[in-house]
Amino acid sequence: MPEIYKPDNTICNSCTFRKRYSDVLSIDNMEAILKNCTIINFKKTETIVKQGTEVTHSLYLSQGSVKIFIEGEKNIILKLIKADTYIGFGTVFGDKLYPFSISTLEDSRVCLTPINTVYSIAGKNNDYLLNIMKLITTSKNYLYKKIIDIGINRLKSRVADSILYLSEYSNNSSEFEIILSRNELAEFSAMSMENTVRILAEFRANKIIELKGRTIKILDKEKLQKIAKDG
Repeated sequence: MPEIYKPDNTICNSCTFRKRYSDVLSIDNMEAILKNCTIINFKKTETIVKQGTEVTHSLYLSQGSVKIFIEGEKNIILKLIKADTYIGFGTVFGDKLYPFSISTLEDSRVCLTPINTVYSIAGKNNDYLLNIMKLITTSKNYLYKKIIDIGINRLKSRVADSILYLSEYSNNSSEFEIILSRNELAEFSAMSMENTVRILAEFRANKIIELKGRTIKILDKEKLQKIAKDG
């Protein structure tokens, strides 16, 4: 079960939110957020929000990492997000219901602020509002591209693109441990697990990547990029 806290100096003084938004939030703004904020610690694989539920709070991921995904007959993972940013923020200023679910990829901490508090601050603080709009625009642009790529890219292109994404997600490392299971990698590539495993084996046989358990090593990044672009 998630652990729920109210803000205190021990937790909040070390939170990156203060540093990230100290230039755009006044002391009164920060105090309003802290006064109304609820902190929740989630274990790995726990659900933070469920697709179709009401949007009531903004969500700031202060620790850990999460996946945003669409639930259906076959789930599609849209994005992976690491700590120190808002998650699913476009819904706060748009949809009344979450069009996706969010769950944790590891133990994570999320700070929830009522949307009315966010509205009140954004309505009076143009710098904060501009920061929010940039965040929402970047997120929307990524999701549009993801949806287009799913529609037009071949299977090999999708897997290659997923590997490159995970490399970038892992601090642009050419060798990294996959944070996703094989099934989740298939969901991230929007295809069956069987096709994903087959294509990974093909990439390994062609010495494009090396696979050892959950670790991927990119051996030929240029070729992988070409496949991601051209199939």
